[in-house]
Amino acid sequence: MFKPKKNIKNREAKKLFQIIVEELRIDSNLSERTIMLVDNMVLLEQLKQDAIEDIRVRGSVELFKNGSQEMFRENKSVDKILKIVEQQRKLQAELKLTPASDRKVSSVVETDPDGGSGDPFENF
Repeated sequence: MFKPKKNIKNREAKKLFQIIVEELRIDSNLSERTIMLVDNMVLLEQLKQDAIEDIRVRGSVELFKNGSQEMFRENKSVDKILKIVEQQRKLQAELKLTPASDRKVSSVVETDPDGGSGDPFENF
């Protein structure tokens, strides 16, 4: 049985690890290579949770002082979360865990024995 790396301390990240491993097991796609990708995704999740906590504590904007100048600027954690989510989406696609690669979606479209798609509209 696979377990998250020891540096993964966040509860949400550990839960994500278990969910992804179970999905990969269902698809018979569990290997050392896929676990490496899962570890990366879970590490990103832990970083994302840290950034969310930072936003919760400091807000989405922060007061910035530069000498005598004072201004509000966006908390850098907001941009960090967006980048992390995009990176996680790429890893999900590589693991074939996105809705577009869902095994249920691909089994809905049946192929015709004649080589068609089985869709009556295609035959029209």
